[in-house]
Amino acid sequence: MSEHQPTDQKATTPGQSPIPLKHEDSDLTIGQVDEKTEVDVEKASAFDPSEEPVLVDGPLYGWVIVFASFVSQMISMGICNVYGVYQSFYLSNTFNGTANSFELAWIGSLTIVALDLGGPFTGSICDHFGHRGSALVGVVIMTLALVAAAFSTKVWMLYLTQGLLYGGGSSLVYFASLSLPSQWFKANRGLVTGISISGGGIGGLWLSPLISKFLETKGLRWTLLCTAIAQFVILIPVCMLFRTRVESGVQRAKRIQKFGYRKGESLEQDKQRKMIDFSIFKNTRFTLLFVAGIAVVSAYFSPFYYINSYAVQHGVDSSTAALMVGLMNGASAVGRIVMGFASDKMGAINALFISTFLASLSILFIWTFAKTVSVMMVFSILYGLCCGAYLSSTVSVTGAICGQERLATVAGIIYAGMAIGSLIGSPVSGAILDSVGHKTDYTGVILWTGIMMSIGTAILLALRIVTSRSVFARV
Repeated sequence: MSEHQPTDQKATTPGQSPIPLKHEDSDLTIGQVDEKTEVDVEKASAFDPSEEPVLVDGPLYGWVIVFASFVSQMISMGICNVYGVYQSFYLSNTFNGTANSFELAWIGSLTIVALDLGGPFTGSICDHFGHRGSALVGVVIMTLALVAAAFSTKVWMLYLTQGLLYGGGSSLVYFASLSLPSQWFKANRGLVTGISISGGGIGGLWLSPLISKFLETKGLRWTLLCTAIAQFVILIPVCMLFRTRVESGVQRAKRIQKFGYRKGESLEQDKQRKMIDFSIFKNTRFTLLFVAGIAVVSAYFSPFYYINSYAVQHGVDSSTAALMVGLMNGASAVGRIVMGFASDKMGAINALFISTFLASLSILFIWTFAKTVSVMMVFSILYGLCCGAYLSSTVSVTGAICGQERLATVAGIIYAGMAIGSLIGSPVSGAILDSVGHKTDYTGVILWTGIMMSIGTAILLALRIVTSRSVFARV
């Protein structure tokens, strides 16, 4: 952002006609200091250095932010969510006889690990340098990762390209789009966050059958190259729409240099300010949320990765099996919106607990007995509806516990815990399938997944009790 030109306009004294204070090069929206006077949010201290900016709740551009976040999630997370289609293709074609389920599961797991584990760093990058620039860098990295994956000939090469590199790039896009909507809305934060995050499920819905078709007709290399090009063309203009309402670190430094500190700010606070502040773990509720994320995500992705091969093992054709992955992603999109709306009404922690509890039941009591196409479809839809809400509600709970000022950073720490779950979950499922299940019996995978989701549910119940012992409390 360029340096802002000083204004010769001055704040009026009581009784005088208010004079708007603004500049032309701000990425921040306009707020109201009183009924008449408009003050630029970034330079609100120009009106009164002791006052915090006053933000209008839910302005029109806020819905542009929700749209941009939705599309960003649809492409970046949508591609991550359909890795099960790639894994099925690798098993039956590219690496048939040379790699097993355990080895190939690491590709998808490393993508999620890099995305989540990078959260504390990429979230801090977004908070300090700005969401737009961070997201654009992420798009470039994601594109290069898929191009490199297209020319990879060994499994370990895919670990680096389709796994770690793509996950790192998508982490920048993901945390930028994850935290922005809640800056623009107050009354309906759960709903707008749910709408934005639902993009990942919608992306999985249409990308799953599309990528499956491309793999069958064009092969792996052209599928990855076409995906890279389409991703770049779509995401670059979308990420250009990103704007922040909360000061980035760079904007804050410029504001302090020109206008001084606001009330409550000090040089000593700046010296103590850390890129990643792990003192947040002193908060018991935050720690419970962090540990719950490890357990839940240890189970979360296994149905997405294994429903395809599970269905094929039970005689379902590959296109129908890919459709199940798509339905699971599409249902998760609906679940994120519905539970995002519900979290505004019943409380984010309540919504989070209910969604994981129902996801546990769907794994243990439906997937276990899913031997026909119809029951597999029912499981895909119900699990998607229940599990998808976890991501949107987690952001709302994080914001409620820690506030909005550095939401990308704090949410990144929560997602780092989820990365541990990703590192454990799907590879362990693959090892169970290869050893206990002899590559054909998925009972062990289902039990492992259901038990880990149930453990996460129990920890969330503890979070609910710590927050309020009242059964009907809105928390």
